[in-house]
Amino acid sequence: MSVFQKTGPLSVLHAFMDASRWRASADKEASVHNDMISLYVLETGGCEGCAMEVESLCGSAFALDRYGFRRVADPADADWLLVTGAMSRACVQMLERVWNAMPPGKSLVAVGACAVDGGVFGSGYATIGGLRALTQVRRSIPGCPPSPQDILLGLQRLAGR
Repeated sequence: MSVFQKTGPLSVLHAFMDASRWRASADKEASVHNDMISLYVLETGGCEGCAMEVESLCGSAFALDRYGFRRVADPADADWLLVTGAMSRACVQMLERVWNAMPPGKSLVAVGACAVDGGVFGSGYATIGGLRALTQVRRSIPGCPPSPQDILLGLQRLAGR
């Protein structure tokens, strides 16, 4: 006979205490982590709507790591660079430093209309537009801003998953 109630206020506590029942096996967990794509996010100006949507992917509602992605704090650990926002003139050198710090095999992904071509900000005294002003944009996730679900689906599509 179990000491814990299966329903009621203690059910959440019971779920945490019995975590081994729903936790992924060590073999499955190891294979997921080997295939993980590391993401470094760089906000380069604008309204920061896309940056907020990317941030929401890292919360418990989406569990980004369940889908084979993880966010890293150091560009030296990143496989993909996600750029959000219109490219401000002040961020061009920062983008170059981050890109050069990433290991070989890296990819650039523009998230949102502003990152691609400047969106509503276009080009002006403070912005050069989007990444298109610097390089050919081959990988992008459209929207203004794209929803967290759209970003996750876009990442999965780009990863071939």
